[in-house]
Amino acid sequence: MVNDPPAPELRRTSPQPRYAASGRVLVRPEVLPHLAEVDTLIFDIDGVIMDVTGSMRAVGCDAVRAYLTEIVGWPDRGPLLDTCELELYKLADGFNDDWELAGVNALTFLVKAELADTQDAATLRAASPTVAELATAVRASRGGPSGVRTLLLDRLDEAARARVMRAWDFDKIRQIFQELYAGEDYCPRFYGYHPQHLHVPGRIALDRPLIRRASIPPAVTKLGIYSGRTWEETRAALEMAGIADVFARERVIVVDDGMVKPDPRGLATLVERMAATAAVFVGDMPDDREAVRRYREERGAGVEVLDCLVLSGPLGGRPQAEIRAAGADLIAPDVNVFMEWWAQLAAGRQELPTPAA
Repeated sequence: MVNDPPAPELRRTSPQPRYAASGRVLVRPEVLPHLAEVDTLIFDIDGVIMDVTGSMRAVGCDAVRAYLTEIVGWPDRGPLLDTCELELYKLADGFNDDWELAGVNALTFLVKAELADTQDAATLRAASPTVAELATAVRASRGGPSGVRTLLLDRLDEAARARVMRAWDFDKIRQIFQELYAGEDYCPRFYGYHPQHLHVPGRIALDRPLIRRASIPPAVTKLGIYSGRTWEETRAALEMAGIADVFARERVIVVDDGMVKPDPRGLATLVERMAATAAVFVGDMPDDREAVRRYREERGAGVEVLDCLVLSGPLGGRPQAEIRAAGADLIAPDVNVFMEWWAQLAAGRQELPTPAA
């Protein structure tokens, strides 16, 4: 077992943002005038409404191992990745798509096998470039998955690169991921096919709701979702959380709609459909905040969208000073704390924030 790698530093805003405390929620004083206008809340799914640590995150590791052993024909000599390593990429921009991240990691080990001339899992995990090295480099360059692919393939000569690309099949990697996550029960519903490579129970059974229905007041505001899931994956998550009736399909943007975070069009589409006066996007990852940043750049004088960072995802384990330095408009421990705080604020029972010491 390798030691947990150090996480790359979160991108910092400039100057260092200050926060005011309001109950258990931190608020940037600059956004206080907009809070009274907010009538719309938009949510991410993974890490906000659902805990996917034991399901989708674990599948992101196991799919790479299964692809290399079941499809490429490597000997199975132990795990190649753990969820802590996956989260290094999740803390960088551009890695919202779990299928694409699995493809990046499969490519990483194919390249490292060429460089080290071995398929031994322990050797390859420790060999350079490590996940931590790649995540740090791509964070600095903001290159996303394509940046990692370039960093990897540039290390190979032409013949080695051709061998790697013959072994790397993204469509099959994505299918392995889907079969592990959805299993026999959900693959036909989610993706329209029965598993072909892996006949196992779906890890979706390990999804755990984070949101409590009781934390959603019946008349709080208009509610929407902007998620990297498919519609059927999203619908299943909402059913598991007992809130499927809360979100109408037209108020949900998913990959089926051709918009993937941090694409700001998802937010723009939702605020238009819901006729929002102002909105808050509740997310747990840098790509959620990046979607808000890009929306602000493009909206002109349009509807204001604030971002709320909840600490129930990977960012929850980061140092408090570093989390604040990332500059989210609001910071809350989890979605329930935020919703309860919001309901109190909307009802006039929550005191206005005062500057924190």
